[in-house]
Amino acid sequence: MDTKIKLFTDSAADLPQIYRERYDIDVVPLSVIFGDTEYKDGVTLSRAEFWVKLQESKELPSTNQANPNDFVEAFKPYVEQGYTILYIGLSVKLSGTLQSAVLAKDLLGTDQIHVFDSKSASIGETLLLITAGEMIQAGHTIDEILQQLEQQRAESGAYFTIDSLTHLVKGGRLTKTQGFVGSVLNVKPILQVTSEGTIEVAEKVRSAKKALQTMVSKAKEAHIDFSQKRVAIVHTWGAETVPELIELVQDELAPANIVEGLIGPTVGTHAGPGGIALFF
Repeated sequence: MDTKIKLFTDSAADLPQIYRERYDIDVVPLSVIFGDTEYKDGVTLSRAEFWVKLQESKELPSTNQANPNDFVEAFKPYVEQGYTILYIGLSVKLSGTLQSAVLAKDLLGTDQIHVFDSKSASIGETLLLITAGEMIQAGHTIDEILQQLEQQRAESGAYFTIDSLTHLVKGGRLTKTQGFVGSVLNVKPILQVTSEGTIEVAEKVRSAKKALQTMVSKAKEAHIDFSQKRVAIVHTWGAETVPELIELVQDELAPANIVEGLIGPTVGTHAGPGGIALFF
């Protein structure tokens, strides 16, 4: 009998509930800290609760990576039942969470756990999870799935714009210099998730409308056949340009499918309100 494959991810994936249920994906939570209180993303703090709390908080929250024991506890029951585990996780360049999964694999002493670096975050992880979920249901082997994920990752990209770079700088995802450049002259920064899984300022524009147009133009420069590709549009609390970006993407890229979602606590801590992103 073929080995059963169990999908895992982390809470940074902002995985919509529909896909979580459709592909039976378990989510290992990172932590979000407000003052002296630590919450488990999606477990003791919902997306809606997080955004309300962020508005009310005088200090910016911080995040804590998932630790190896979190993964051991999540993986162990499935290892014991003979499953092959595929964990698709947050870029190792953005968090130590992926490394915790690798350590958990070592602690469990099995080669039946496969740790795949999305080299992305948020819905960029989800796009890979959907592909893996579809392939598992179609009966593909773990090697076939990993090969497809590597190809999809190589052809992927992400651009986003946010109201303020303060959260990214405080969280160490951008340098103070990058943050300063983005905040002076009232420019609207376009950021990208690079092929290495880091976040860089790609361009600076003067208006929200120009920011959306630039994001779509950057996607077109990738020379991808979007008619065969699923793309995703996600946003943080307070983003008002979602319908506008969806319309632009439909008109300019005409993708096979658009996945939509609200960014949750883990990524929202670093992005802040008023952000919108295009992943492909």
